Amino acid sequence: MKKTSCLALFSFGLLTLASCGGSSDNKIELKIGFWPEAASSKDVAMYNRWKERFEAENPEYTIKGMPYTYSTETVGSKFTTGSLPDVWQTWFTEPEKLKDRKIIRSITDELQALGWDGKMDEEMKSTLTFEGEIYGVPRDGYGLGLLINKKILGENGLLPEVSSGVYSIYNKDGTPAYPTTWQEVYDMSNVIVNENGDVAKGFMMYSANKNGGWVFSNIAWNFGANLEINEGNKIKANLASEESVRALEWIKSMAVDGLLQEKVSCVYNDWYSNIKEKVAMAVVGSDVLQQAALQGSCDMNDLAFVPMPSGDGTHHYSLYGGTPFVFTKGVSDKKVEGILKFFDYIGRSPSVSENNLLAKQEGYEVAKEKGQPILPSIMPWKNEDHVKAAKELESRYINVDMTDYSPFFDSIQSNKHAEEPYNAQEMYEALDTALQSVFSYKENANCKSLLETASSTLQKELDKGVNK
Repeated sequence: MKKTSCLALFSFGLLTLASCGGSSDNKIELKIGFWPEAASSKDVAMYNRWKERFEAENPEYTIKGMPYTYSTETVGSKFTTGSLPDVWQTWFTEPEKLKDRKIIRSITDELQALGWDGKMDEEMKSTLTFEGEIYGVPRDGYGLGLLINKKILGENGLLPEVSSGVYSIYNKDGTPAYPTTWQEVYDMSNVIVNENGDVAKGFMMYSANKNGGWVFSNIAWNFGANLEINEGNKIKANLASEESVRALEWIKSMAVDGLLQEKVSCVYNDWYSNIKEKVAMAVVGSDVLQQAALQGSCDMNDLAFVPMPSGDGTHHYSLYGGTPFVFTKGVSDKKVEGILKFFDYIGRSPSVSENNLLAKQEGYEVAKEKGQPILPSIMPWKNEDHVKAAKELESRYINVDMTDYSPFFDSIQSNKHAEEPYNAQEMYEALDTALQSVFSYKENANCKSLLETASSTLQKELDKGVNK
């Protein structure tokens, strides 16, 4: 889901001493909120190496790891009590709200002093910029795509077999054998469930924790929907348009015909425990593909990742977001400067310095040690020297067959679609309710009525905020 601004992964504490940058030995303490948890011993050891290098070359600073996972429920109270780190991670949907609540600070001057503002991916930068001020640093990006289990599709005669038990996502003439439309997803799911003994369900659709609405928004765009429109200088919720109704009707047909997972209340993290044997296809983000192996015990060679299908044969959008680092309001300029310096020691800056590239390499080495699949990343920086060096390094460590993953990564830049700019989280929650009603009532669900209710709910939030 959309994520917020600023070099997030770090947060700044609000206590007077910390804000002034003091500590008992007169060093400036930097409280890093994206520090790995103690259970991740290899990652902790890596971060400690980075800490030692940084402190040796920047003796005025000392690094303190303060692991923090962003939560909309806790961020306010943590800020009020001064217990947020100096820098931390959030979602791209959050920075404006955090800025309006005066929880995070602008880092425009510090970025401009380093020249980083002109090196940032323009779309990521735009999600972190409000009234000309930049409120974060992007960590990385992601796009939604369709993850398919080639083995399930192939064993049901839906993909060509190239050798015993090995299936291709391309036909002999080079055209895609994978689904490129939602109708094809329905047709393939129907074959899997109704023609071959219901060995698995065809598709997984989420419906809880705002995950269903998040994915549904992308499906609706691919039917041609505009979910929020500017009408007379007022933002209008448009969730019940003809195109959105068609998208929900498609999901209803999948539910009525028994082609979806059995679970009514399904969350995003359910995909990796189902994609190996229980479902053939699921929408996931490019940034979590490795979880298929790490959490789902899948062989990455049995999977493929392809662009989001079209609903109308014309639109092929991939919801595009990412994770930003943001800085707690009250953190001093000197601390921000120190944290941005630290980014160069952890491989998160746009430079091609020895420290930055060494840290990136060490990150890949640790991932390899942990047996983690390594795939391409969507980079937050656009300056050519950095992109060239980072891509070259990345290519040495990618350990999946890119034949199965390049359809997505080769097309993401032309297909990407930003999350809706206003009250996206509230929109997702309202859409979850509509999806759960479809799953519960199936044949009796009135898709237009459900979306009208969701649209009315979103409109109330828009009128309390952007339209106020």
